[in-house]
Amino acid sequence: MHGIRRLFIMRHAERVDFTFGAWIPACFDKEGNFIRKNLNMPLSVPKRKGGPLDFFKDCPLTRVGLLQATLTGEAMKIAGVKFEHVFCSPSLRCVETCTNALKASDQTHLPINIEPGLFEWLAWYRDGMPKWMDLEELKNYGFNVSMGYEPVIKPMDLMNTKESSEEYYMRNYLVTSKILEKYSGNILFVAHAASLDTCSRQLTGKPPRKEQDLLIIVPKATYASVSVVEQKADESWQLVEPPFPPLMHTNNLSFEWRILLD
Repeated sequence: MHGIRRLFIMRHAERVDFTFGAWIPACFDKEGNFIRKNLNMPLSVPKRKGGPLDFFKDCPLTRVGLLQATLTGEAMKIAGVKFEHVFCSPSLRCVETCTNALKASDQTHLPINIEPGLFEWLAWYRDGMPKWMDLEELKNYGFNVSMGYEPVIKPMDLMNTKESSEEYYMRNYLVTSKILEKYSGNILFVAHAASLDTCSRQLTGKPPRKEQDLLIIVPKATYASVSVVEQKADESWQLVEPPFPPLMHTNNLSFEWRILLD
């Protein structure tokens, strides 16, 4: 139907650290050069200001992750999904996911607005926040990021690592509300597992979840999952079924050829 407005909220795709564990010591030499140790690792990674350790809390996607984002973008194209504006968490895994999804859906003309307020729950970062790539670094690496976007929440405002579950929901609701107020048309958010709920729940009139309930929801939002919120005629919002199927595949552990020597 013409004129229906939708917000698509997408989780980033498969990340290197959750797949390979402590990958940084194994994958960089003394000069900081990246060495790929598995076919599912990136062919290359950006040079970081702080060297390889900057990837510690801000890792890239795996090759399978890039494909997951591509398959989701392809599904968007087939379903005829078009966006007017795109907003993304500053995490590298989110920026890569967003880039591949837009490429596969033929929407690379849309600049990616980096919104720090879409970052995940700060309580998971009590031992220190990630060191994200700044806009200049992202641009120089080839990402189509907007250089003029004024974020709702700036990185310096994300220091409360004692953030409660309710505060997290309130932060994401504030960001979502402000963006929907200021920008028209269909909108894409690319962020984190919890974002599928934290950016939609209060928008649909429900209260923030308690911590234990949030922790039940998060593992169910698998890589490249998408939730969709639609604006009704009375301007209220409701969760609706996405216009394309979800993504599923099996695990594939690393093969050790030496077992054949026995």
